[in-house]
Amino acid sequence: MNYCKKCLFPETKPDLYFDDAGICDSCHSADRKHGLLNAIDWKKKAKQFEDLVENAKKIKKGIYDCIVPVSGGKDSTYQVLRAKNKHGMKVLAVTFDQFDQTDIGRYNLKILQEIGVDHIHFTLSPIVVKKLVKKGLELVGDPYWVNHVGMFTVPYLMAVNFQTPLVIYGENPQLEYGGPEASRDSFIMDKRWRQEFGGMRGLRESDMIDLEINEADLLALNFPADEKMKDANVMGVFYGSFYKWDIGKQLPLVEEIGWKRLSRPPEGSWVDYENCDMRFIDIRERIKFLKFGYGRATDQINIEIRNGRISREEGLSIVKKTDGKVSRKNENDFCNFLEISKQEYLAIIDSFVNKNIFSTLQLGEYRLKHERV
Repeated sequence: MNYCKKCLFPETKPDLYFDDAGICDSCHSADRKHGLLNAIDWKKKAKQFEDLVENAKKIKKGIYDCIVPVSGGKDSTYQVLRAKNKHGMKVLAVTFDQFDQTDIGRYNLKILQEIGVDHIHFTLSPIVVKKLVKKGLELVGDPYWVNHVGMFTVPYLMAVNFQTPLVIYGENPQLEYGGPEASRDSFIMDKRWRQEFGGMRGLRESDMIDLEINEADLLALNFPADEKMKDANVMGVFYGSFYKWDIGKQLPLVEEIGWKRLSRPPEGSWVDYENCDMRFIDIRERIKFLKFGYGRATDQINIEIRNGRISREEGLSIVKKTDGKVSRKNENDFCNFLEISKQEYLAIIDSFVNKNIFSTLQLGEYRLKHERV
């Protein structure tokens, strides 16, 4: 299997492209961010965002200038801080409640009270959520499908309802982690982006309908109609398309107001400040590793490599010790939550294992066929 010559992404990563020199497009994007190649004009980008802010304040029909989707994570907390304190916006924070919220995740959501913004929690029926978690696992190997779709849908429903013109997301994933050029260069987060990149995994809401899930169950996951979006002048944007995104510099700002990180990194991760709010994150990360041959630690290390904080060699050493190293201690609890047998769960996981890069030792046990390089 081939890997990027500058970072540690493998060729199996979806929507990743390599040039003839073996360099991935996420590394080329990083060069643009840091002014090394076809540099991004960040002053021009910042002015563009300020114009959007001023326009939102003028055209809003409700009381809020913007909506910021928040999970309790470091990124969305940072977005709220910037929107309120730097850009002087009247912010409505919107949370799509996760099915497996942790205590520290709930604590970090309360930090929004310290910032001083209004905050809406949207909770989908737990009965429906459980069905959708199982369905997402079965169809695309993603137990968090419902969370992704909810966070990229409910804020727009709220924007239409409250006549709020601007919805502000954080990093542009295609700019940070690689993807088609058109999506890397675009700052727009809309229905098309949601369908292609926003956690839908190639599915549509209607794909979830079966004997247990009906159309009414999914109403809160249906993106607002175009005419409603237009009437409320709603636009969704990525903040990281206008300001250079670097969590290493942003993290201290949220910790200053009391945001808490974990006592240690989640299994399969390298840092202790991501996925603090997800109890079953190890389930998702193991499936990702078995699908593509890399995990969250690779994503995290690559960011440090591209920001010049560690070398590729140092990163490779860390990844070999961390990536995919999950104890599977939560599997029984997860099966109990879904009300399925362990054997049924293992069979589902096995259906998503990339057998081209993994050898099967026994059902549920796999080994990479090659050494990470």
